[in-house]
Amino acid sequence: MPWILRFAIGSLFVFVIGAVMIAWACMSTGWETLSRFAWGSVTAGAGLIGSALLAMLSAVIHQEWRRFSLALMSASVFLFLVLLIFARFA
Repeated sequence: MPWILRFAIGSLFVFVIGAVMIAWACMSTGWETLSRFAWGSVTAGAGLIGSALLAMLSAVIHQEWRRFSLALMSASVFLFLVLLIFARFA
């Protein structure tokens, strides 16, 4: 597996950390909730955008991993859209 794909999968873990921060913010009360929600949204968004860009780069460079790269990029874009919809209604 190419290193670019490994970094893309690592970026998905950054998204998971951001999603946990958002979940923690949704379960807590007080003013620090806004800060946790904002940092969680920024972290999750950065992880998903990074994953999508690295997967796209891998699809261009490594032809044999193209199908996996495009699937990873599609999942990242879908999760980013879900994050935007959640942030809109939260």
